[in-house]
Amino acid sequence: MHDQDLTQGSIPKQLWSLSWPMMLSMFFYTLYNFVDTYWVSEISDEAIAAVSISQISLFVMISLGFGITVGSGVVMAMHIGAKDQVEAERVLGQSFVLSALMAAFFTLLSLIFADQFLTLSGASGEIFEPAKEYFLIVSSGSVLLFLMMAVMFAFNSQGDTTTLTKLFALSTAINIVLDPLLIFGYGPLPAMGISGAATATLVSQSVFLIVAIRKLMSPNRPIRFKFSNLNVKWESVRRVLRIGFPAALTQTIFPMGLAAITYITTLKFMEEGAIAFSLGFRMEFFAYLPAAGFGFGAMALMGQNIGAQNFTRTKEAFNKAVSYAFLSATGIGVLVALFASPLIGVFTDDPTVTEYAQAYMFTVSLSYGFLAALMVIANAFQSIDKSWPGFWIFLLRVVGISIPLAYVFSVVMDFSIWSVWLAIVIGNIVPAAVGYVWIRRKLKELR
Repeated sequence: MHDQDLTQGSIPKQLWSLSWPMMLSMFFYTLYNFVDTYWVSEISDEAIAAVSISQISLFVMISLGFGITVGSGVVMAMHIGAKDQVEAERVLGQSFVLSALMAAFFTLLSLIFADQFLTLSGASGEIFEPAKEYFLIVSSGSVLLFLMMAVMFAFNSQGDTTTLTKLFALSTAINIVLDPLLIFGYGPLPAMGISGAATATLVSQSVFLIVAIRKLMSPNRPIRFKFSNLNVKWESVRRVLRIGFPAALTQTIFPMGLAAITYITTLKFMEEGAIAFSLGFRMEFFAYLPAAGFGFGAMALMGQNIGAQNFTRTKEAFNKAVSYAFLSATGIGVLVALFASPLIGVFTDDPTVTEYAQAYMFTVSLSYGFLAALMVIANAFQSIDKSWPGFWIFLLRVVGISIPLAYVFSVVMDFSIWSVWLAIVIGNIVPAAVGYVWIRRKLKELR
């Protein structure tokens, strides 16, 4: 077992032991997306944008459900820190029930309003039909992803990120094998095109979930999944929602921002701009490796130590996590900028798309450190049961800075596409600084 008591011991050592498996997990998830992008790029450039745009709509819906799993994870970690095994296990079972209910609601919503969601996400012209094809299949099985998120926080709250890494590796390997087989066909398997990529996603998620639940039911685990705990306790649900509702809104800001920037980019720079942006923000997933690793590591550490009333250790965990995330993501950003041309060349040879995407990587990637710090700060607010500040700093990033600046620079002032990318950079730096000052003040108030 890799479960850890995070209320004592070396914080840097524990933070690293929690973070590197989570970073590896996010690497596999990023690779998962890159494999999809690579194989659908063999269909057409429009197929790349179609998958990316349809995922924006899915991210908006799933992000709302993400809040419940965040809230459940924080509450579960607090019970673990307080040595309350019975309640921790009950919250684990409750998180599955809440995730399934949210999944059913959003699946129905996505199937009824598919056209409207995709249009708002920037799907148009030749991109619309393949985007809808992919969206309808993946959204029909969105319950799988909702439950995967519940599983992810169940392992993270216990300090067991190593098992999570193995699960992501297995799921990614299955997706890598199935993608080309289902997209292009092989033997008795018919060529399914972009639908094949969506089907491969659902199959790999199903395997992840089956194996994960079996692991969580193991009698050797200190906190186990039990079918008898598939119920809800309204007092606990209210506590989960108090943390999770603002966290859910925070998560929705990101995909809505992607949709808005895609729309603005399309207004001035047509489909080439949209394709370049979809490639660019996929590269941005590399910045999420340290952000997710140290952010979720900090969440587990801070959550358990708040449950144990150890506030000095809580503050130290945050300071280490935000520093490590900033430095790591900055280094990744420099590497992305240095290798921009060969990275883009894997997906497209269109000269205009290449020019636009290179401009993105030469600018936005250099602000990855601030984006990673911002994400860790949002996780830290959730860990101390104060999720609203995280919402406000992300709202500032997207609605207050990036979207209006991108529109004014490109559409009103008629600047080049570099101005859109610069607006994103400013949107990463300013909120990170504001959030850092804010969280430091809140941590000083802990009693």
